[in-house]
Amino acid sequence: MRILNSIVLIAWIAAFFRTILNLTLIPRLRAAADSTGPLVSVIIPARNEAAAIERTVRAMLAQTYSPLEVLVVDDRSEDATGPILEAMAREDARLRVVAGSEPPAGWLGKPWALQQGSRAARGEILLFVDADILYEPPAVAAAVAHVQRSGAAMVALAPHLIMGSVAERVAMPMLAMALYVFIPTWLSNRTTFARLGIGGGTGNMIRRSDYEAAGGHETLRDAVVDDVGMARLLRRHRCRTVVVRAGELVSVRMYEGGRAIVEGFTKNSFAVFGRSYIWTLAVVALSLIFHVLPYAWAAAGEWLAVATVILITLTRALLFRSLRYPFHYALWAHPAMILMWTWIMLRSMWLTGVRRQLAWRGRSYDAAATRFGGEPR
Repeated sequence: MRILNSIVLIAWIAAFFRTILNLTLIPRLRAAADSTGPLVSVIIPARNEAAAIERTVRAMLAQTYSPLEVLVVDDRSEDATGPILEAMAREDARLRVVAGSEPPAGWLGKPWALQQGSRAARGEILLFVDADILYEPPAVAAAVAHVQRSGAAMVALAPHLIMGSVAERVAMPMLAMALYVFIPTWLSNRTTFARLGIGGGTGNMIRRSDYEAAGGHETLRDAVVDDVGMARLLRRHRCRTVVVRAGELVSVRMYEGGRAIVEGFTKNSFAVFGRSYIWTLAVVALSLIFHVLPYAWAAAGEWLAVATVILITLTRALLFRSLRYPFHYALWAHPAMILMWTWIMLRSMWLTGVRRQLAWRGRSYDAAATRFGGEPR
């Protein structure tokens, strides 16, 4: 027990300093003085996005950057997405609506929509964005400036997470903890190691020449996490990809409520671990040992565990204060967060692994025919 407690404490000491390094060394996206440059094509896949699509597109059309075109791929929506887009397209010629077709055999819906959008795009720089993301007016200009200044093939924009319900405030900080606490993202920005590639649906800005040289979304046609897959794909072609802190200019409420969170991440959590039962169960076990058991041990009076809980709380407090998350959740919600994600991983393993069911935006796929994305076939 004492040895295990010591190992857990040492791991959290490392995590604390890694968090400081990430928050210090990952660059912030700042408004740029120059709002002109090469043509940027914003590509947005939209399937049944009537609730969010108008706000997202109008924010893109309000960008200070020019020249700019916005392409929305209407992925055979069954709600009012199409009429909303057509009405906006009549108001602004920079918006083009691409009528999406059903995915061919071997393709998932989102990669196919992005492939269609990239084919129709004319820009030297492509910005792939999900349909529920809000960009402040200087965001695209700032991202272009960072691409040109850094020389990177791709810049991934890490957003501010908007969290409404209690379930969101408990569960969603896991994404930020993965980026700033668990992963050496500062090191990722300084290497081309494929496994450290990071991307996101909140914004992958890519040089078109590098995108095409790497094979584009054709290479990611069966990827359930295509945005991270794109970063890994580019790195496999010896291209640099970097992450920037864009929370002042980009925001998203990814899911509304606990059920949406569980269903949303069920589709890809098992794939994150290579669809391996051994790796998934190992991560579940390690999560309980390093994140939940210290609280039980601390309650039993084990002083090393008390020190670990204090360090976990300090790490979360530092992160939550920096990212402007509801602060009191940093103090008590860590075990609840881990338990919720443990359930998501086990559910994903059962549904997409054992039962091979993958439901995504009203379509069903054989999960065994999919992969995480970006890894060699």
